[in-house]
Amino acid sequence: MRRRFLVGLQVATALSAAGLFAVEATAIPWSRWPEILFFTVLAGLAFRLRVRYAGNYLGLEAAALVPAILILQSAGAAMLACVAADTTIKLITRGRKFNRATLFDISQLALSYGLAAAFYGLLARPNATPPATAALAAGVLVVFFFVNTLLVFAYLELGRIVDRDRLLETGLFQLLALLLLTPIVALEILVYPPFRLPGLVLAFYPVALASLVLRNLSTLEQKLNRVARENQDLEVMREISNIFAVGGRGDRYERVFTTLRKLVPVEAMAFVEFAEHSDEEITVRFAGEVTAERSQIADWVRANRLDEASSTASGEAAETAIGSMRKVELSPQTPYQVVLRLATPEMSTGLLVLESSFAALHNRPALISLSSLAGQIALMLQDRAIRAQVRELSERNRERAETLDQLLEISNEIKRHLTLDTLFQSIVSAVAKSLGFNAVLLSLYDPERKVFVRRAQFGLDHKWPELQGQEVPEAELTRYWTNRHRVSRSYHVRHRAAKDLGPYDVVATASARRRLADSWRPYEALWIPLVGEDRMVGCLSVDDPKNGRSPTLETIRALEIFANQAVTAIESARSYTDAREQSIRDGLTGAFNHRHFQETLQKEIGRSERQARPLTMLMIDIDDFKSINDRWGHPVGDAILQRVTAEINSGVRGDMDMVARYGGEEFAVILPETPPSRGLEVAERIRRRIDERLFRPPDGEDIVRVTVSIGLATYPDDAHDKTELLERSDAALYRAKHAGKNAVGLCSPAVASTPPVPH
Repeated sequence: MRRRFLVGLQVATALSAAGLFAVEATAIPWSRWPEILFFTVLAGLAFRLRVRYAGNYLGLEAAALVPAILILQSAGAAMLACVAADTTIKLITRGRKFNRATLFDISQLALSYGLAAAFYGLLARPNATPPATAALAAGVLVVFFFVNTLLVFAYLELGRIVDRDRLLETGLFQLLALLLLTPIVALEILVYPPFRLPGLVLAFYPVALASLVLRNLSTLEQKLNRVARENQDLEVMREISNIFAVGGRGDRYERVFTTLRKLVPVEAMAFVEFAEHSDEEITVRFAGEVTAERSQIADWVRANRLDEASSTASGEAAETAIGSMRKVELSPQTPYQVVLRLATPEMSTGLLVLESSFAALHNRPALISLSSLAGQIALMLQDRAIRAQVRELSERNRERAETLDQLLEISNEIKRHLTLDTLFQSIVSAVAKSLGFNAVLLSLYDPERKVFVRRAQFGLDHKWPELQGQEVPEAELTRYWTNRHRVSRSYHVRHRAAKDLGPYDVVATASARRRLADSWRPYEALWIPLVGEDRMVGCLSVDDPKNGRSPTLETIRALEIFANQAVTAIESARSYTDAREQSIRDGLTGAFNHRHFQETLQKEIGRSERQARPLTMLMIDIDDFKSINDRWGHPVGDAILQRVTAEINSGVRGDMDMVARYGGEEFAVILPETPPSRGLEVAERIRRRIDERLFRPPDGEDIVRVTVSIGLATYPDDAHDKTELLERSDAALYRAKHAGKNAVGLCSPAVASTPPVPH
């Protein structure tokens, strides 16, 4: 809207000047053409002597054109001299472009002098005295000053050439020109009657002197302004450095905008940063009168690949555009735009887009200052990025040192646990606490059945009753173990949705987190295979990192180092467990051996005494086992021993009770925390299961029927120590034998059960 008014003002001024000239042209005294030519040349000289001082041109041409008005007494002649002189000087001035602004400059001067001449025509009187004519000349100057200043103010305001605060300054300098030229014009009018044109030339001489003085003052002013601007540039750079030196300030970009306004009349700003470690690769921040959306600016940067442009690429550091020529606009009310690249020889850090409704934004001094400032900002951003990289490197070194300490601690920890169950729990706890995961699951691989068996967990307590001992088919787990997901020697799946999960997938939490570029996603998964030499031992799966971020390659490799240690510990624990089992188990039946039975019985009696709870012991003997060996042979006897052991094990509590081979065909069972009545039920169940079981020799068709006799004694009811308990249970077994076998005998003389009817 403002630009349309400006164009309207320019066109109206040109048409008004042309119309006034057309009206006054008929009254031009062409017979006095030498004088008209003289005043045209004199006006051209005055235009050439014009000096720009304090940002304004002083109208020295009035010293030629006002006398022309009074002497020629023709508005048309004065306008003709003005237009001819001004146009000629503008055309011969090097680098001058003849455009709409130039046409307005010529038109507004011609119109101003034309209206001043019309004013003179209204007040002129024949035979006026020279003093009266001089006074009238001052009035003509005042009219010219008023009209010219009004048109200049309108042009500067609509074109936003200068700030409103400087309009008054412009008017004051035009008034200075009026005061300077009034005595010169009066002198010219007074000397013209006696001396004619030569007198005018002499009277015009002070104009040349004034021009010379003002030119020197203008040069001095330019130097002072340049120094002041350089000082201001340095001050602004210092402020910008302070702004970026203070981290975490939410108003940083508003302060940058406020600081820039000290240099240029900027009204809208977009600060674009190319972030390396953020949730967005392009960050856009606004200040001032911005109507655009941040997404528009980011899309423009991506579409033109400005974030990929090298800082050494060809092109101006400051790119200017006006109005519809802008590739992206911050606001339709600020047509003048400057795009500055924030780049150093090492890296490109961003863009600075500035807009204003003032054309001064495109002035060369402003662009030079903005370019220097952009370089300073780029250096600050680069310094901040380098500092961040140094901090990140230091943090990585610290984490690496902590990881090594953690691995050493984990190694020492797992060496202390040689039993498998405690070892497995130690492994998952160490991974969770030392390597930073809230959920860890350990599965062991069974190569015969090709399944992974879940053995230990951390952070999955609410799911563990369902997961414990679960057998996962190998194909269900290894379907993710592909080259696509391979990271080092592990397998990392970043992008999964709920629909991608299988029946055996375990997710610790699917809650939404703050979505950063490296955030751990709801269904993300990481598996670390446990491989010993050339065979699969099992795998670790981790979930929900404590820092909320997807693990780095360094973290994954630390997990793999730990996995290697875990495999070694598992193999060692297995070897230890196997060796220990061999030392305490009977090689034929798998039941505990006599030595281990004796040790365990002593411990259980002590525990029974401390806790004041009864302990029952069963002594079991296979009836007529010697005749079985004699008839069927020892291999069949061995098979019967194994099957009897299996039946006894199935009749007791596997996690509390203990079954041992006491010697030959005799077995002993320890029943902790079991009173006599409950012990009798267990003994009867074992006797009945064996009695009902039919044994077939491996290579024969005959069926062997096997029975057992059982003796029962309880501590402390029947005995006061281990030796006495063994004697009493053995005595009870003797009673069962003498009662007819296939029976349960107690310490008391009565036999608790009678043999069933033979088949």
